[in-house]
Amino acid sequence: MSTPADRQSIVVGIDGSPTAVGAARWAGAVADRQRATLVLLGVVPALDYPMTSSALAEVNLLPELRAAAKKKVEEAFDAVRADQPDIEIHRTVEDGSPARELIKHSAEARMVVVAAKHQDRLSTLLLGSTALTVANKAACPVTVWRGRLDRPQPDERPVLVGVDGSPGSSAALGEAFELASTLGVEVTALHAWNDPDLLQWTPVPDAWDVLAQQEEALLSECLAGWCEKYPDVTVTKVVEKNTPAQALLAHAEKAQLLVTGSRGHNRLTGLVLGSTSQNLLHHAASPVVICRER
Repeated sequence: MSTPADRQSIVVGIDGSPTAVGAARWAGAVADRQRATLVLLGVVPALDYPMTSSALAEVNLLPELRAAAKKKVEEAFDAVRADQPDIEIHRTVEDGSPARELIKHSAEARMVVVAAKHQDRLSTLLLGSTALTVANKAACPVTVWRGRLDRPQPDERPVLVGVDGSPGSSAALGEAFELASTLGVEVTALHAWNDPDLLQWTPVPDAWDVLAQQEEALLSECLAGWCEKYPDVTVTKVVEKNTPAQALLAHAEKAQLLVTGSRGHNRLTGLVLGSTSQNLLHHAASPVVICRER
């Protein structure tokens, strides 16, 4: 297994949709600035018919499907190449499940990018969809890209990251600082906290001020190492008494990216996204980057 430093590719799932092309163009801009290789991956999904692969080949279905997938990848390649004439781009078409193939490639990638339709947020991210499955299972950060098709490139807005002190949150901070440094923008680090049950029943004078100070100290502690590692990145700290999802969604309107940890783990089924990250995937209007501790 490679280390994060060895992972030099950004993998984009190409399904022929305009959103996937937009995602590829965004990923191409990031790859150019990170000096990474861009991989455009098209997948010919298994057909739900009682036919073997050899039988499908005999009636020319598989060659036609592969040709169609290759055409989609070439269209995405042309769009990215027009933006980024100098980056290294690999094009590949594979048979199988789109989610499974993307997850397989994530083992050697620094990021996987999947597209979600901007105008149809819920139906593209229901449980079992490619985007949510990849976000759940990938071995590297996953960007679920939902951006403007007329302006898919990174812009000057900050990178917003949710901070809660967990290992997943630390991974999200690392990715947020790396992306912000790469893009030459600021980081907005947001920590949202909820009132303890005790204080709902036994109000204490000045308790809210004391808690707020403690939460601000927690955020500063979480940021300390990353600020030292990335001295070129300006950081704005935000501490709010709110639910994490609501706070992040409110601030996401002014950010170009929203980065969060997965905050989910189940011993029986493996890694699963927590409620906050799923909420963000379903409702955020900007690209969402899901990270987990490596």
